[in-house]
Amino acid sequence: MEDSLVTGLRARDLQGRITYVNPAFCTMVGLSADELLAADEPPYWPPEHRDDYRRRQATRLGPEAAAINAAAREGFETEFMRKNGERFPVMIYEAPLVDGSGAQAGWMSAVLDLSAQRSVEELSRQQQERLQATARLATVGEMASLLSHELNQPLAAIASYASGSLNLLDAPDADTPAMLRQALGRIAEQAERAGRVIKSVHDFVRRREQLHEAIGVDQLLDAVLPLVRLQARKSGTRIELDVPTPAPRVSCDRTMVEQVLLNLTRNGIQAMDGTTPVAERVLRIGVQQTHPRWVTFSVADAGPGIPPDVAARLFTPFFTTRREGMGLGLSLCRTVIEQHGGALDFGPATPTGGGTVFRFTLPAPRVASSVSRPVDSSTTATP
Repeated sequence: MEDSLVTGLRARDLQGRITYVNPAFCTMVGLSADELLAADEPPYWPPEHRDDYRRRQATRLGPEAAAINAAAREGFETEFMRKNGERFPVMIYEAPLVDGSGAQAGWMSAVLDLSAQRSVEELSRQQQERLQATARLATVGEMASLLSHELNQPLAAIASYASGSLNLLDAPDADTPAMLRQALGRIAEQAERAGRVIKSVHDFVRRREQLHEAIGVDQLLDAVLPLVRLQARKSGTRIELDVPTPAPRVSCDRTMVEQVLLNLTRNGIQAMDGTTPVAERVLRIGVQQTHPRWVTFSVADAGPGIPPDVAARLFTPFFTTRREGMGLGLSLCRTVIEQHGGALDFGPATPTGGGTVFRFTLPAPRVASSVSRPVDSSTTATP
């Protein structure tokens, strides 16, 4: 039975020497049973980790052995080395090896090779990153015309003030210094305005870290509002915020949640463009601490609403009702929110069925607990 298992089995005595291995373990490390049994020290230990592994093995003989044995039963992850030098991750489940008289004679380990699992996880991560990058590039592409429109205004003003300044120099009078000072001040203001527009997009595109952090929702909104207002001004949409003071905090991947907010607000503005009278074009962004562990975001528009046939396919990848759209926005939004443990849904924005509101939840930062920590098997278990 042991010879037919695909799980590696390994027995060691109280001094840490290998006393038994099954064929699956030999295949895993690329070494024969004779090579493993003859070695004074496990040859599958990577040289760069040998000192740490020796210390951990020595701990097995100390007074903490009972606690370590209990933790090892839950499994711990470490790194082994094949005969060809390849490093690979393994999961080890270990228990005391007891002889016929009930005395401990060593340890018995079940070893799982995690290489295939890690490859699948890495492939999934890369695919998700490519999807996120595609969605972000699509977002930036859609904003290109907005940026050109927004930058034309400060650039035209700069050109006008510069031309006026040159005219003043050609025909100086007593008021020329004051007028020049005013014109130069206006040029500086407009240049700063253009710089802010460019920086807001630059910061959004450059942030690629996927680290969960505790952050105030006001910081998330401040990061995307400059971009949202670019599109809102072009269509005559007003932005209304409903955020409590002090603003709640959430634990999230900041970059991806900003992408969600930008997608939802952009969709809301586009839903009102051409269908809602300009005076009624209002996009409402709300935040509410609905539970000690959860914060709810809402983005509501005053558009015509979502037809039932479209609503049924709204989160389907590559489904879109816009000719220039890619159909990735809402699908990506739901994926991001669910990866945070939250939920994304939608419905009518008003009791009469007008408009659409999208709501999603994010976890609030956990409060530090004073309960004592359990034994950390990752730092005490023997590889």
